[in-house]
Amino acid sequence: MNKALNRTLQDLVRLAAEEYGSKTFIREKAGKDISERSFADLYSDSRRIASYIAEKFGGERIHAAVIGPTSYAYLAAYFGTVINGCVTVPLDAQLACEDICELMTRADVSAFFYDKRYEPMIEAVRAACPEIKAFICLQECEACDTTLGDITAKYPEAELKQLDGSMLASIVYTSGTTGKAKGVMLAHGNLIDNVNCQDNESSPEDVLLTVLPIHHVYCFTCDILLSLRYGATVCVNDSMMRITMNLKLFQPTIILLVPMIAETIYKQIMGAAKAKQLPPAAVARSVFGENLKGIFSGGAYLAPELVNGYLELGIPIAQGYGMTECSPRISTASFDDISTKGDVGKIVNGCDVKIVDGEIVVHSGSVMQGYYKYPEATAEALDSDGWLHTGDLGYVGDDRRLFITGRKKNLIILSNGENVSPEELENKFAAVDLAAEVLVYAEDGVITAEVFPNADECSDLAEAGAKLNEIIKEINLTLPSSKTIRRLRVRDREFDKTPSRKIKRAQEHKGNIV
Repeated sequence: MNKALNRTLQDLVRLAAEEYGSKTFIREKAGKDISERSFADLYSDSRRIASYIAEKFGGERIHAAVIGPTSYAYLAAYFGTVINGCVTVPLDAQLACEDICELMTRADVSAFFYDKRYEPMIEAVRAACPEIKAFICLQECEACDTTLGDITAKYPEAELKQLDGSMLASIVYTSGTTGKAKGVMLAHGNLIDNVNCQDNESSPEDVLLTVLPIHHVYCFTCDILLSLRYGATVCVNDSMMRITMNLKLFQPTIILLVPMIAETIYKQIMGAAKAKQLPPAAVARSVFGENLKGIFSGGAYLAPELVNGYLELGIPIAQGYGMTECSPRISTASFDDISTKGDVGKIVNGCDVKIVDGEIVVHSGSVMQGYYKYPEATAEALDSDGWLHTGDLGYVGDDRRLFITGRKKNLIILSNGENVSPEELENKFAAVDLAAEVLVYAEDGVITAEVFPNADECSDLAEAGAKLNEIIKEINLTLPSSKTIRRLRVRDREFDKTPSRKIKRAQEHKGNIV
């Protein structure tokens, strides 16, 4: 694809249709069958949906929310909204009805595209969000006002307006790990800059299995937008419970995961290899298929031990780093350049990074316009020269490799003035099977590790506590005295988490001191 012509999401969908045409873009389950839709189908259906929006709202530039699991219908609704200058608001499918309504009201949503499973809450949404004038179900539904199928069957392909890269394309909410979720404003140019920043990352021969939630910009950019650029086929994993089955069904060449999923699959492979007395690499091939080139990982810390473990299976796992506010990529890695040094890949082309008082500060065409109707937070994140203050602590090593050491807001400041990153200590537990979840914080001036043990490793809390204390002694030997963990709390329940399964740091500590 000619990057010089690819400046907006409209350009991306049009160029993909022109270059790849009838080639399969999306492959997904439809009952017992497999449904396939092409790059040309997506462009055509997006234009029909754009026609509907223009007629329904008299040509007004509106904000439209979309919610549901990954599907062709979801993507058609998304691109049908943005292709002619309107703004999409992707929502977390795990949110409660009241949270969905609150976010849509804050984002000034006028149209709501929703998966059929949300039909029972639509009356409540109508009552709470009277400003929404159009409700469109993504699947066939007799009781619904309008369905996506009705629209694509009835409306002609819209004549498209010329868009500019500076135009707002999407409002994407942050996960709210440390407080109120913020609506990140991403322009067409932000998303396209992230798509265009690297080369030779994929090809029309590639097959991706998309596993992560589609409302996350990591998944949307790296699975969907990059596949449009390179002409790769995207296969939809319909359930995390069936990921192993779908790996065998679709035989992907590339898969994007978060470390938690990668670790779970790795442990299953090693467990099966031990139980069946088979070489782990052979079990890995039976799980992932013969076509897999490698795994891309992002969204959280990836332990070097896990990278090495996958390499021993013959599977490279490449880590990148980014954030919603940067569309999302700041650094990336390739399967030919795997590092086990704990870095998060090399800074992507066109992205400038500097370290200010230990904080990673970024400037690139991918950086957001700001937070929607939240000027105070925007001023905190973006300086007057457009540099994004990520809130992450780290440093740039050799060959533009980026290292993350913690989160600025989470720093523990001890009475002696020492600054300690809790994430640095939490990462020490990444290879500890007994520790299912860990949170490190200061309590009475003492560095404390609160751990929820893995019941599969040890079901007795007292015994788990004794074992964890021994593990902490070993961890402390690798740390300077100022950073050593002095107290252990053992929990009998999971930590409270955000809808994206990140531990909330601001919560009551319920573990017993051991």
